[in-house]
Amino acid sequence: MKKIILSSLVAIAALCYAASCSAQIAGNAVTSGNITYNTPYQSTQVNLGINNYGSANFSPLLEANVMINVKATSYVAIFSLTQFGKTVEEAEAAMRTRTDIFQNMLKQQGLSAQFIFTDPVSMVPAYETEVTEKKLSKTFNEVPAGFEMKKNVHVTFKEQNQINEIVALAAKAEVYDLVKVDYNVEDKDAILSQLRNEALRILMEKKAVLEKAGIRTRFNNVGEMQGEALPAERYAQYTAFKTGMAPYYAITTKKDKPVQTLQYNYADKQKTSYYDKVADKQFDKVINPVVNEPMVQIYFSLKGQYTIYDAETETADKAYNAKVREIQLREMELNLELKKKELGIVYKQVPSPVKKVKSTIEVD
Repeated sequence: MKKIILSSLVAIAALCYAASCSAQIAGNAVTSGNITYNTPYQSTQVNLGINNYGSANFSPLLEANVMINVKATSYVAIFSLTQFGKTVEEAEAAMRTRTDIFQNMLKQQGLSAQFIFTDPVSMVPAYETEVTEKKLSKTFNEVPAGFEMKKNVHVTFKEQNQINEIVALAAKAEVYDLVKVDYNVEDKDAILSQLRNEALRILMEKKAVLEKAGIRTRFNNVGEMQGEALPAERYAQYTAFKTGMAPYYAITTKKDKPVQTLQYNYADKQKTSYYDKVADKQFDKVINPVVNEPMVQIYFSLKGQYTIYDAETETADKAYNAKVREIQLREMELNLELKKKELGIVYKQVPSPVKKVKSTIEVD
């Protein structure tokens, strides 16, 4: 009996350990309970229903969906700078100093000058409020205080890990606003051609499966759709925390006194952002499926509308139509011969025209 109890405890401990390991490797984004998030994950069952393409309840459509994960060939980081000055000259001089320091730091790290571009965004006057107090009144007036200048610095680099060093250099130059990072991919035409060929191969394989099942199909319309998901579009957020839920309640200290209400104020919770790539499950094939860093995901969908036909019936129908056509042609030829004969008979019955003869009279 002790052995049975001991083995049960060992099994329970193993299950608990496995569950804890599973939770650790899953991450906070899938944890339930008091954790709240903007894009919740839910564990749903996989749909294993049969796709009966020949049924009347389904559209006669075959499709092939292919996606490829592509590492960017270059990146563009955009930093925003804001500078205030009493005059336009003062704001421009201070802004030029900051951008020059930032560019010189980037050049010293091996980034050539042609990969840095400064984009002027705006120059607007700034105002402050001036208070005028009188004996019986107080007036608030807006007065010019200077000028606010905004510029963006575009930094192009080749390797993704360089962004860490670029951000550190930007902080030294008092540039703290990283607006976004663009991912660029060269030769997209070749990538789309690869996806199109792969989708066509998969589509023809699906058609071959139907033909092996004895269903003859013929495509009568084909359409395609292509797109891409950039890393900047695939970042999700969640707020993970655990806290005690303090109830709202009221207490009365003395008789005939107002009720004293106690309220619990929650602290601000930090949001976590993470890269959430497009899931592989909706595609027939994913090229380069292992994503160890944010990548550009280019996808392609090829859809073919088809009709079902019976080869034997179609052959018989063709032979029958050919025989009918042959009979119709023979009938037309016979009708033409009859028309010719009728025209010949009418031509013979028409009398020939009378020739006029000149006569001569002799007078003695």
